[in-house]
Formats: sequence, structure tokens, C-alpha cells
Amino acid sequence: MDRLAAMQVFCAVVEAGGFSKAAQRLGISTSSVTNQVAALEKHFGVRLLQRTTRSMSLTAEGQQCHAQARQVLADMAALEASLLQAAGKPSGSLRVDMPSSISRNLVAPALPRFIAAYPDISLRLTVSDRLVDMVEEGIDVMLRIGEPQDSSLVARSLLTMDYLCCAAPAFVARHGMPQTPQELDQFSCLHFLYPKARQVRPWLFQDGGTGEPYAHTPAAALSFDHIESMIAAAQAGCGIVQALSVSVLQPLREGTLVPVLQPFRTRGPDLWALFHPRHLRAAKVQVFVDFLAQIFHDDFNEN
Repeated sequence: MDRLAAMQVFCAVVEAGGFSKAAQRLGISTSSVTNQVAALEKHFGVRLLQRTTRSMSLTAEGQQCHAQARQVLADMAALEASLLQAAGKPSGSLRVDMPSSISRNLVAPALPRFIAAYPDISLRLTVSDRLVDMVEEGIDVMLRIGEPQDSSLVARSLLTMDYLCCAAPAFVARHGMPQTPQELDQFSCLHFLYPKARQVRPWLFQDGGTGEPYAHTPAAALSFDHIESMIAAAQAGCGIVQALSVSVLQPLREGTLVPVLQPFRTRGPDLWALFHPRHLRAAKVQVFVDFLAQIFHDDFNEN
């Protein structure tokens, strides 16, 4: 039995809340997860988990094992990162979590370049917008939009975005263009709803790129809590949208959307890369974050 691997599987079971979820997270079979935990229990001679058909809980020994196993795994990862950094060879497993719009529009299309440049890095990319515990979920790098809230993490700004108004060319041909934000009240508009709060995101503007940003949120017959669905509806000619530049980059390039109220565009939030301080000098983290910074720079300088 590989005790380090077995401890990693055991921690995944505890943190995922079950054997099948841990198997999905690790990319192995549920039976393999079960066998690894059983082998660990046999090695230590204690029961680590109380299991029934409906629930699972840690025993007292399991709680002690989980706490110390997490520390062992963290120390091992730090040692690995330190030695690989010293050798100057980025390699190993790299887990990255990011919003869907960032993944689909910018990162995924550029990944062949990264894989070719760093074949010894095994990349696992997950997509979410939720707040996560990076240590608990084994995430090395997390991308998030907006000012970082966790001061314990290292944060690097990768991209400054704008809020842009757009519409389909056919919509503009039928209805014309508003000349000021106030004229939006005379046009069909599409709103974005914050998924949890179920509230409309205000539309923000800035006159000629100077002065303080201000809100003017037009009435709308259609609202969405999924940004890509809202943009698809705009491409189909349903109305005018306001979205972050990263979300409409491809439609603007392809011509399925055209800019509206360009003189009134305003700065939006930054996109940040977040990682744990112990990964500050990890070669695999540094090369990936540098890669992201470069592709974002290239993409938005093209636009």
C-alpha cells in the first residue's frame, strides 16, 4: 500500500462527503477509493469512518488522522514544489478553478500552447463561481472576478475589464442606436440577475471615460441569471445587454454583437489569480499564472 496515496484518498473522502464524490474528484473508481480507505484502516488497526447506507462520519481516530494527514500532504506538496523549483522544471499535478466565462472565452482555447510548453504538468481545470476553501478542495490556483476577500491568499491582478453595452446587428438595423444611457429606456434591454440574491445587476456608465461612474438601469422584459444565456439571447436579436468585456469578446470579434454606447463604457472589476503563500515559489504555479497574464494581454490587445 502506498500510504501517502491512501491518505490523499482518505482526505478526499472526508472533504467530499462520500466515497463516490471523492472518486469523481480524484478521477478513479469508487471501489478503488473504498479499498484504499480499508487498507489504511487495516494498516493503523483502527476504524477511521463510521459508515451506514445513508451516512458517514469520522471516528475520533479518523478526526486525528484527517488533521495530521492534511498536514503531511501539504508538507509533501510544499517539499515537491520547492525541489522542482530548485531544479527549474515545472511539473506535477496542477488544480485550477475559474469562472465559466473566463474558461470558455480565454483559457480553454489557449491550453494547447500551455500543454506543449509544459508537458510535465498535469492540469485539472474545474469551473465555478462559488467561494471555495482552496486547501480543503486541493486547488492550487483560483481565478475570481472582483476584489479578493481572503487576505491569507496571495493575489495577482491579471486583467482589468470594462462594462460594455452590445446588441445584434439585426437589432440595431431595426431599432437604431441609443445615443445616451437615458435613451436605453426606449429600447428592449436584457438584465443579468445575481444568482443568489435574484437582484438585477445595475448598469454602469461613465461619460467619455472621465468623472465618476453612475448607474442607469433601464427596464427590461427579459432577465437571466446565466450570463451566457443572456448573451445568446442578445445575439438572437432580443435586445441590448451590458456585460463584462471578457464575456462579449468573441461575439464582438465574430460580429454577432456590435458595440453600443461606446463613449459611455466604464471600468469593471479586475480578474485575480489567487493562490496559497506556500505556492508562491512553486514553478508549476508561477508558469501557469504567467501564461494566463500573457494570453489575457494578447487577447485584449487584439480587440
